[in-house]
Order: sequence, then C-alpha cells, then structure tokens
Amino acid sequence: MFSRASKDDTKDPFVSRRNLSINYQRAWALGIFPKAEQQNGGGAAAAAHDRPMLRQNGRLQIAKSGREMSPSVASSEHQFAAAFEFSAIGTALLAPDSRVLQVNRALCALLGYERDELLALPPHALTHPDDDPQEELAQRARLLAGDVPGYECEKRYLHRQGQVVWGHLSCSLARDGAGRPLFLIAQVQDITQRKLADATERRRAEKEIVLLNNVLEQRIRKRTAELEESNEDLRDFAYSLAHDLRAPLASIDGFSAQLELRLGTKLDEKSQHYLRRVRAGVKLMSDLTDALLALADLSNTQLMHQTVDLSSVARAVAERLRERDPGRDVTVKIEETLRTQGDIRLLTDVMENLMGNAWKFTSRIPKAEIVFGGQAWPNGSYLYHVKDNGAGFDPAYAYKLFGPFQRLHTANEFEGTGIGLAMVRKIVSRHGGRVWAESLPGAGASFFFTLNENAAAVRPALLA
Repeated sequence: MFSRASKDDTKDPFVSRRNLSINYQRAWALGIFPKAEQQNGGGAAAAAHDRPMLRQNGRLQIAKSGREMSPSVASSEHQFAAAFEFSAIGTALLAPDSRVLQVNRALCALLGYERDELLALPPHALTHPDDDPQEELAQRARLLAGDVPGYECEKRYLHRQGQVVWGHLSCSLARDGAGRPLFLIAQVQDITQRKLADATERRRAEKEIVLLNNVLEQRIRKRTAELEESNEDLRDFAYSLAHDLRAPLASIDGFSAQLELRLGTKLDEKSQHYLRRVRAGVKLMSDLTDALLALADLSNTQLMHQTVDLSSVARAVAERLRERDPGRDVTVKIEETLRTQGDIRLLTDVMENLMGNAWKFTSRIPKAEIVFGGQAWPNGSYLYHVKDNGAGFDPAYAYKLFGPFQRLHTANEFEGTGIGLAMVRKIVSRHGGRVWAESLPGAGASFFFTLNENAAAVRPALLA
C-alpha cells in the first residue's frame, strides 16, 4: 500500500538530493515539521516559511512568509498539496518514530475520524488489538536502516465506530540530502470488500467440503457395514460348514476303521488300499475343517496383550519339533530378539507355523538349518525373520502363499492343508504388522514379519 521508494533516489524528484529544497518546501507545505523546527531552522525551507499550512474553509493553503515564493514554486507546492489532499487512496505522512504528521481526507473517511483526531492519536492506536505490530515495526526498522526501499502488507484497522477495516498498506521513506530520514509515506487502500468476499467464498468452500466429507463418510460407513456384513456371513458360513462336516466325517472315519478291523484279513490288497485311501481322505478333510474353524475363530478372538519374548517361544517350538521327529539332524539357531507386545497364544501359533514349515521343507536336506532372529528396521519397527535352507519356492507365486488353501507344493511332496500361512497373515495383521516371504527354488526360504509397526519394541535389557 505504501509506494516503494527506489534505491536510486535521483529518479524520484520528491526524494532527489538535487531537489532538496523542494523536498523541504513540500514537506513544509503539508505541515509535517513541528513548529519548533520551523522556528529554530529547518534547512533550506526554514527561511522560506514561517509556518506549515493554513486551512481556510476546509481547504489547504500555503502560508506565506516574510519572503514571498516565486510564482512557479508556489504553483508547484499548491499542486503537490492538492494531489496529497485529494488522492483517492488514504495517505499519511509519519515521523521516523511513527508519529502521525499529516493525513489526507481519504484516510479520514476510511477510518471515520476527523483530521485533528487522527493527528492526536498515538502510533499504532488504530491497529487491530489482535494483530501484533512487531512484524510491521521490524519491516519499518529495515526501511529506516536502508535495507529495503519499502514494504507492503495487509493489516486490520479499527474504524471509529468499531468495525474492522482491512487495508493494503504500502510504506516508503523520503530522505534529506544527507541521507537522513525525513518522513514515511504511508498509503492505505481499502480492501475490506475483497476480504469479506474472500471470507464468504472460503466459508462457502468450507461448507461444501464439510458436506462432501459427510457424504463420503456416509458412503464409507455404508460400504464398511456392507463389507462387514458380507465378511460376517462368510465367516458364519465357513464356521457352519466346517462344524457341520465334523459329524459325518467322524462317522465315515469310524465306520471305515471298523471295516478295516473286521475285514482286514478277508480283503485283497487292492481293497485294503481303497479303504486306506478313504480313511486318509477323511483325515485330510477333518484337518481342513479344523483349520477352517481356527481361521474363522481368529476374527472373533479377543487379543490379550502382554510382553512376549519370541526368542523363548521359538526355542520351545524347536524343542517340540525335535520331540516329534527325534531322528532328524537339524541345526536350529535362535537369536535374541527384542520383546514385543501381543497375544502370546496367537504369536505362538505364528512361530509354530513358520518354524513348522521350515522344519517340513528341510526334511529332504541332509544338513538342514533353521534360523530365527531379528533386526531394527529404518522406520523404527523391528523386523523378525525365520530362514531355512530347504526346498524354497518360485518367487513368481509368492503372492499365493498367504491365501487360504493355497499350496506351492503337491501333497505328495510335502503334506499340509494350506491354511497355516493364511493364519500367520491374519494374526500378524491383527497385531499391526506385515508378513512376506523371499525365496528361490532349492535355495531355501526367508519369512519376514513385523509387529506393532507404530510402537517401539522392548529391549531385553529393560525387562531383565
């Protein structure tokens, strides 16, 4: 809002050093020098003027001194005074200490004050009380120091009747021939209507955003409810199917066992083979239904959080695997890892499935090795791993690993239901983590998982 003064002040005749006397005369004509300066000397203008300015019938007039000005100089001063007074933009001349020296009628109309009232007000009296004047004072200090040619800002003023007036303020500085500050030229352009329009548009946009957010939230809630209902239906169906299959499967297995017991010696080899196939199929179906029930139960299981040492869990799982298959020579290395928070029952299932798979898929390796360990991750979480040197798998099909009933090896190669890794993914997900696998055929497999990714793991030393 304040017009900016050029660093090359010779381009502006108002602040030109070559026009020093005119600067003084114009400043004197506008009445910006105190009376004491007029009496004690105010540079070149002191000899030409005894008093700053007279107002007669509401009009500015240059006061004559003992020595008359030339007609050309007097005409120039009248033109300058008229340009200042009748400017459409509110303008004020300020002392370097921010005192108001002179104001024009546009500024008086903008703020609702009489001229004498504005001249009597202390500096920054019209600045809105909620606005900190320190930033503007800092800009003004840089201007007075010569660091900047001027500055602009938008600020709030208080009208005499109490309403807020938004103004675009531009400030520049006039200096004397020696480079000393004479006065500040402050121009205030009324931007209240623009601000009100911006505020109205902003409120309209905010209301529209709120409305759109509400509509979006309603859609999300509806879709979420539908998805939850669908998932609940699927869980109920899977649970019911698995539960209802148990009784007939038990009957088939029971009666098949009785047939094998009673007719075992009377059946030929082929018939006995068929009977064994029936019982094996029944067992597989029973295992699948049990796994399906366990997977369905995971969604409804209440997590019981406590501090869990997965290294201790891994050692216990390794002992059970050795007891179950004592004839195998497997090197199992368990590293110390950070303790975590979780449900020890479910995390034990994770370790049993991952280490059980490693044990199973190294069964054809003469010197099998299984490693459980962990390491800090760049995002602040802790990354656990279970690695083996077993059969491995084709990485192109890694995405299938964690789906229910998905198997990358045939039942003739390695037994299993294809539900274990699906349970691992579900449990890890419920613990705020992720799980994935890396491998190459014949080069072993590495399974990685995280838990509570947004929470720090607990170091063993803290719990010792």
